[in-house]
Amino acid sequence: MKPYTIAMVSRSIQLLLLILATAGLPVLGCTAPASGGLYAHGRIQVDEATRNRWDASEREVEAAGRKITPISDRDASTEIPAGSVSPEALRALAPSARHGAGDKRMLSVIDTSKGQRVVASSGIVGEVTLVKGSEYKSESDFRTGWLPLAIVVMPPRPERDPVLYPKLSLHGDTSWVYVRERKDATWSGVILRIVDGKVAQDPVKVTASTDDLEPVVGARFMWEDNDESIWGTCGGKCCKIVSLRSL
Repeated sequence: MKPYTIAMVSRSIQLLLLILATAGLPVLGCTAPASGGLYAHGRIQVDEATRNRWDASEREVEAAGRKITPISDRDASTEIPAGSVSPEALRALAPSARHGAGDKRMLSVIDTSKGQRVVASSGIVGEVTLVKGSEYKSESDFRTGWLPLAIVVMPPRPERDPVLYPKLSLHGDTSWVYVRERKDATWSGVILRIVDGKVAQDPVKVTASTDDLEPVVGARFMWEDNDESIWGTCGGKCCKIVSLRSL
């Protein structure tokens, strides 16, 4: 057997760094709990009492999903019809307590003030969490109408309600992400917030993909090229949400 040389060790380290860098790319695999794959491996490793506790928890989440009904709308519409969702209905939506269902981080921005594109901190911490029960909605449910996907919590709303993070149209306090699928398989989305007791909304761009690399039931902030996006499970697919302002 040949002894290891400095060059061989260096090459091994380079390959390891490449693998780690690739693993850090914004790739998300989404699945539905009904697929049976989410806990298939874990169930083998635990006792019956733990399996029963997991199953009882899933039944509770599934029941919460049955209470969420799609908001019907014209197929070409890009916004939820006025008056179709109330502040009380938004506040009643619960964030998922599932492990890995949420993400909290300092959001990033592109700084071009010095003539170069540099990824910098926005100074704003955001938190996004999947709506409890929404993972049990099928793709056909999203074709029926608008459904809640995620809850976003930002710092307290400043005076005059400015946009805190323009590239996702995020204001202060709590916002709710709703999405739907059209007949032509394209998706639409809006970010709702409560202003002076009324529901306001901003349309966002939504793209859906099927990526089974790593099954995830949750919502995430993901950095992509020049802005943050929101990823979330939608009918077994991955929905990516970006602001129309960033296009």
